[in-house]
Amino acid sequence: MNFKLRAQIIIALIVLAVSSVFTFFHISNESRYAQERAQRSSGNVRMAFDSMVRDTEHFYIFRAYANIRSEGVLEAIKKHDTETLYRLTLPRYKTLCEENPSLSIMQFHAADGTSILRMHLKEHFGDNIAARRPMIRSVHKNHKMLTGFEGGIAGMAFRVVMPVFDNDTYVGALEFGIDTSYFIDKIKQMTGSENILMIHKDVLGAADGSLYQKGIGEYRYIRISEEQKPYLSAFMDKNPLMNSKNIRIDEKDYEINPLYLHNSEGRKVGVILSINDVTGSYQNLLETILGSIILTVLLMALFWGLIEYTFGALIGKLNLQERYIKTILDSQKNIVLVTDGEQIIYANQAFSDYFGYLSIEKFRLEHACICDFFEAGESNEYLQPQMDGILWTDYLIQYNTKEHKVKMRVGEKVSIFTVHLQKMEYENQIRYVVVFTDITKLNELATLDVLTKVANRFQFDKVLEHSITLSQRYGRALSMMLIDIDHFKEINDNYGHLVGDEVLKILAQILRDGVRKSDVIARWGGEEFVILLPDSELSSATKLAEILRLRIAEYDFKLVKKITCSIGIVRWNEGENPDQLLKRVDEKLYYAKESGRNKIIS
Repeated sequence: MNFKLRAQIIIALIVLAVSSVFTFFHISNESRYAQERAQRSSGNVRMAFDSMVRDTEHFYIFRAYANIRSEGVLEAIKKHDTETLYRLTLPRYKTLCEENPSLSIMQFHAADGTSILRMHLKEHFGDNIAARRPMIRSVHKNHKMLTGFEGGIAGMAFRVVMPVFDNDTYVGALEFGIDTSYFIDKIKQMTGSENILMIHKDVLGAADGSLYQKGIGEYRYIRISEEQKPYLSAFMDKNPLMNSKNIRIDEKDYEINPLYLHNSEGRKVGVILSINDVTGSYQNLLETILGSIILTVLLMALFWGLIEYTFGALIGKLNLQERYIKTILDSQKNIVLVTDGEQIIYANQAFSDYFGYLSIEKFRLEHACICDFFEAGESNEYLQPQMDGILWTDYLIQYNTKEHKVKMRVGEKVSIFTVHLQKMEYENQIRYVVVFTDITKLNELATLDVLTKVANRFQFDKVLEHSITLSQRYGRALSMMLIDIDHFKEINDNYGHLVGDEVLKILAQILRDGVRKSDVIARWGGEEFVILLPDSELSSATKLAEILRLRIAEYDFKLVKKITCSIGIVRWNEGENPDQLLKRVDEKLYYAKESGRNKIIS
């Protein structure tokens, strides 16, 4: 064998060896990376499910409070007045169903264990539901809120049961139930996974027993497709504890994660098996992102066109008012109306433009009075339907030298008006001519921070004083947090004040998105923001602060990239005035910054 051939063979062997090593190394790394991705995916699915359950719980807790606090609802619950309760809560129930079509249950329970009203089954009430439902019995016994999955007439659902009190006296409970299909659909939307729902045989309700007949071990399912059967069999094989498991079927890799449904006692009552195809996960990610971009563009185009069409159709259907009403009332740019104090008799075009009704008749089909739109503010400066026990029109007459303001909301639009009223009497009939002058922009200049569009310090001082008065009078909790951007001066120095202003605006939006409607955000000065939290204990405020801190830390601020914030939190103490409360929260913020920043001190 000559040298050339030997060299060729040696080089060939070296290349083959190096190629084999790199190939083996690449395959090993890919396998390890795939396993790590699978583990991260498993954790993400569980975190997403847990977060979904928590968000659903919080959402319906707030909705429960809103329903209970609606005018007349508490009295109807105390009197077991099914018809009145149905009438008062039907608009909110319809809105809730529009928000979440999977809302299968909204039910009011009496303290004696009977059902007062099922919004989803109006004619079915008066039965002793507590005898069948452990969660209801527990709430009646302990007078504490419970959440968890439980079966019932409407089947297995995630339930939020909120106790109802009247001056510390337990009078019943309000229950929401969200069908399990909601969570299955959400999981599929978030992860793209196929899901199998199984219910534990010991907790099957009357509605579930006829559906969940087949199953494996202690769990039953309604039905599974022929394609899903191999996944279920492979998952259960040598896996009696139903732990997360990776399987391989038809040259494809799948990850199956059990997402357990727990009742209010923490017991497992069901499981959703989330089946994820982890084959070629990187390519799947790119396809998902591309598909999401295309779908988003298509949906934006669709909704844009729909809005354009709807708005054009509404404008085309507007009718002219009668000539003398148009001459008298439409000459005004302000909202001008004639009312008997309860029902609107005439209104000008500005009224129709603002509220979006084509005629007064259509407005009266849904509202008896314009005062239905009156909203309370953070302070007591706005007119309400009843003021000091008298009708709002009589109140305007009685205090005619005082400037009166009204806050009204139509959809997402909130406006501030000054109100002027003139009384007319004719043939023993009383009429009121009321003029609403829009001062929203002027009010914003006076009450909002120009840059961030949150309350300014002047407005916050008024709200704080009013909130302390309410807390003092009714014994309500009140908490406050003071937020400061860490190293904000460096942002201004390194990127300029325009970038700094943009950071402040984005931060204000993050705070607005993260708090309740009843919470008040204000710019305290420079890079400091203050949030007032009515009806919030210190523990709840601290949890909210941690959520806000994480959202801010994780947000991509474009040019600046990442920022952090330090937060001080305090709860109002009995007898404490605004200055004392602000001093304490400022001290907490100081400690948060001194101890390393990006921290919460309470």
